Amino acid sequence: MAGDSLRGLAERHDLTSGAIAKRLKRELAALPRNEEITKQYCTRFGDVICVDGVYVLVKGLAKKIPFIYGIDYPTHDIPAGILDFAENEAAFVRLFLMWRDAGYQPTIVVADEAPALPGALCKVFPDARVQLCHVHILRNIRETLSISRRDETHLPFFRSMQKLLAMRGEENRRTFFQTMALSQTVRDGEWEILKSIRSQWDDLFRYESIQKQGISCPTTNNLIEGYNHHFKDRMRGIKGFESIASAERFLNAWMIKRRIQPFRDCGERFKHLNGKSSFDQSRNPELPYPDILL
Repeated sequence: MAGDSLRGLAERHDLTSGAIAKRLKRELAALPRNEEITKQYCTRFGDVICVDGVYVLVKGLAKKIPFIYGIDYPTHDIPAGILDFAENEAAFVRLFLMWRDAGYQPTIVVADEAPALPGALCKVFPDARVQLCHVHILRNIRETLSISRRDETHLPFFRSMQKLLAMRGEENRRTFFQTMALSQTVRDGEWEILKSIRSQWDDLFRYESIQKQGISCPTTNNLIEGYNHHFKDRMRGIKGFESIASAERFLNAWMIKRRIQPFRDCGERFKHLNGKSSFDQSRNPELPYPDILL
């Protein structure tokens, strides 16, 4: 998990690559389930969690399949994650049930536009709500309108959407949106985006009311996107898994490693986490540290 190759580990321990592979398999299998760690030790999570999926290749499957997980925003800890065959409602329900069984109860789920997520959230956590990622929304708008350096036809509209999403105050936003909608310069393709923004309005700007309650709520999924980049970097050396079981062992170990590894480069808002691990932030300090994680 530290990035060493099997060959490098074999040379260091004077063993064959096959022997190292068997030893790693045994050690990964001996680890506790990540969600069980959460259930047994963690009582200090926040109310906001970022959710996303990253895809992995498993031998014998025609397409990559999603590893779906969440990061508690205040602690940066990972309560649970699952490997499934699609980002459908059944998969999200399974993930949310795992959270609930582990004692995790979110108030806000920050996510991209995953069509299956809201229905699953309503089934398991009916009082929880969604905050849509603004970066994802803007990326989709840019792609839908095919905005590029060669074609800036819709660039003024895109700049207006950026301004709308960054705007504070419900009255200010609604006035600005109405001005956009009534503009004589709205082009083909832009109307559909305006209608989509209107239909998602509450989920786009929920963060403001949450922040007024003293709860830190982001408008983007940048936190988990950073974890995704780290994960993809690790996967470049692996390329794929021999089976679902081997993928799940690796993913379980990856989550645990991320939880116990001290932060080093958190920015201004979370600089208090540097030198500490996310597990230290969420675990019950009255309980002994689990020996297997030492």
